[in-house]
Amino acid sequence: MEAPNYIFVGLITVLFGVVRYFFKDLHNKFIESEKKSEEMHDKVVKLEGRVERLDEKMPSEIANLERIMELKFEQFNGKFEELTKAIRHAERTMTSQAEAFVKLLQEVKK
Repeated sequence: MEAPNYIFVGLITVLFGVVRYFFKDLHNKFIESEKKSEEMHDKVVKLEGRVERLDEKMPSEIANLERIMELKFEQFNGKFEELTKAIRHAERTMTSQAEAFVKLLQEVKK
């Protein structure tokens, strides 16, 4: 009768060995998963920091762009006013020259 007990004890020992192997493998995978989770957490924290810095930078950059656009618009208005004045001056000059030419033609006809 002792032989079946040894067989039974041997089978239980083998069974515990197999269960231990699977629990050890499960534990190792859990540890790896935990490490990957920590790495992902670190990456997320870094990315959140970058996003926060960008959020802080964006309003100032937008304000700078708005100011640049205002300055460019003011420059454009100034150039447009100069061009308008030059066109009006050319128009007046051409009108006076045309009037002078008409007077000259009228005098020549007389």
